[in-house]
Amino acid sequence: MNLLMLAFEFPPLGGVGVQRSLKFAKYLPEHGVRPVVVTPDKESIEAVIGPAREAALLDELPAATGIERVPCPPVRRGGSRIGDWLHQFFSLGEGLGRAWREPLLAAWPELVRREKPDALYVSVPPFSMAPLAVELAQRSGLPLILDFRDNWSQWCCSPQPSWLHYRLTLRRERACLDAASAVVGVTRQLVEDLQRAHPGVPAEKFHVVANGYDASLPDSPAARPAPCEKPFVIGYVGSFYYTPETRAALLGPWWQRSPHRWLQYAPRREDWLYRSPFFFFRALRRLLYGRPELRSRVKVRFVGDTPSWLRAQVEEFGLTDVVEHLGRMSHRACLEFQASCDALLATSAKVIGGRDYCIAGKTFEYVASRTPIIAFVTEGEQREFLAASGLAIVCDADEPEAGARGLAELIEGCFSPVPNLPYLRGFHRRETGRQMADLVRQVVDAARPVKPAERELAPAGQP
Repeated sequence: MNLLMLAFEFPPLGGVGVQRSLKFAKYLPEHGVRPVVVTPDKESIEAVIGPAREAALLDELPAATGIERVPCPPVRRGGSRIGDWLHQFFSLGEGLGRAWREPLLAAWPELVRREKPDALYVSVPPFSMAPLAVELAQRSGLPLILDFRDNWSQWCCSPQPSWLHYRLTLRRERACLDAASAVVGVTRQLVEDLQRAHPGVPAEKFHVVANGYDASLPDSPAARPAPCEKPFVIGYVGSFYYTPETRAALLGPWWQRSPHRWLQYAPRREDWLYRSPFFFFRALRRLLYGRPELRSRVKVRFVGDTPSWLRAQVEEFGLTDVVEHLGRMSHRACLEFQASCDALLATSAKVIGGRDYCIAGKTFEYVASRTPIIAFVTEGEQREFLAASGLAIVCDADEPEAGARGLAELIEGCFSPVPNLPYLRGFHRRETGRQMADLVRQVVDAARPVKPAERELAPAGQP
């Protein structure tokens, strides 16, 4: 069975967005599905997104994996600050699908003729890949599997330019859901969010195939040295997807915004300050104030970009001598860093009056590293996963005293993680690859025309 995988984010691009498509391409062949990945070339990726320096990730793939690289022209912008704002205001989404459409349409007939695919899979975001995949699937008569790593219409990391933009995005999302043969979400909550936004889409069309980890998971966590003169290192890898300006736009009254932001709209209220280390810092300051002897024993190390607001938070909580910024690292170096830490920090955004749908991709890498996790999380999938894993101290971000006690327990070696292996093994990439392969077969079988002989054998009243 052959599967075309439309994956705009794919190595040599790095980052968490490439991992899902990469791991499916790695494990689907073990379950009888041959993937052919359709993705931009390196030059296009660097022109459109940024540095593409993770070619080593491709070494994970079977040698026979097909990768078709189709160039993508840069997205046209306004050419000035005002022009860029006007372009954003009068368009839906990031425009990558529109930019890639013509080169992809030109290459598509020969690609379909040569590979003889049974189905098409697309990973979003970028969300503009969804309408493009619908068009390609309809042109070639292929069933489509639409795989959501994030919310689309309900995405609230930043607001929509206006209520009309939201309604048009919702309409476009609904058209893609209707056209897809199967809709996949990485968590139950993400699927429930989609169903709540589109109650008319049949429930049987939705499926959950989680993200996961790709390493052996022994029966016990890695041995940690006894407390000594060496600092206790709490690490974090990646971005926080938070800025104070965006938070103010999401949560503040419209009249306090700049005039060009007055029309901005979000379908629900989410507080992304909780995604930042603010509440972790608050609990750590509380601990060090009551236990000053621990200050010399703790280091907090961040890997990734260092925005100005992060440095400001560090200074606000008086932690400049405790926190270190290590900058960006390769994916392999990040994995080595995580395994070297004594504990790893996890956070989650807060959905006001609801539940956060996201389990961060780094969370699964934390699990694979067998490193204890200190989690300052809110109601939602991340909190439930970490609580069930047996590897985390789960702290309520709104209770600094309890957070300080959790940190003390961790630093003093009083926390003994016990991995919940039956639960965690269900998240191995080999298992999630099997689940996706089963879904591919289900979709392909449902799309096959019924032969006349089969019609004659069908029970009365059935097609």
